Amino acid sequence: MKKILIAAGCCAMLLSGCTESNIVKPENAPVVPETGVVEGIQIDWSQVQDELDEEFVGSEEYPYGVNIDFYVEDENAYVMVTVQDGVTKEEAAKYATAIIKGLNASVAMQDFSYQDDGTSLYGKFSKENVVWIYVMPESTVDDESTWLVDDAIVPAQQREVEPNYTSAEWETADWSETAAFELPAPETEADSAE
Repeated sequence: MKKILIAAGCCAMLLSGCTESNIVKPENAPVVPETGVVEGIQIDWSQVQDELDEEFVGSEEYPYGVNIDFYVEDENAYVMVTVQDGVTKEEAAKYATAIIKGLNASVAMQDFSYQDDGTSLYGKFSKENVVWIYVMPESTVDDESTWLVDDAIVPAQQREVEPNYTSAEWETADWSETAAFELPAPETEADSAE
């Protein structure tokens, strides 16, 4: 009787899946990656925050970056940036431009449809959202009159972030380094015939 029970137990083990199955995971079938566009991807904003902090806060390239806070709501992105005292308005504007590009790149890492296709300065994220960006010196964060950048990039605009100049500063500003982003020239019939 004992031998019958042991034999029945061994048969039950074999039938319950102790053997490797090739039905679910065929041995020689190639692995095919998911390449289709997936709709409705929910962006992990805490991951975006971590990536912005890593690249722009106290990094080798941006050692003067102190803090970045942002939130996205109703097709508006609000980016509040704190920098060390002594950063010029021009440096702050270039820094803000880089941060907006970094924001788009980080979103694109999660949703490939946001990949920069070269048709805008910042990418698809800024084509769908108004990006409100503020850069403030660390010691005077609460005093708006000292802010280095107070700008909004609207979806139709293709320009770099501008410094928060006073009227007098606007008149004496050096515009030699500032340039609007130029969209690629449309393809003509002669170009397509080549």
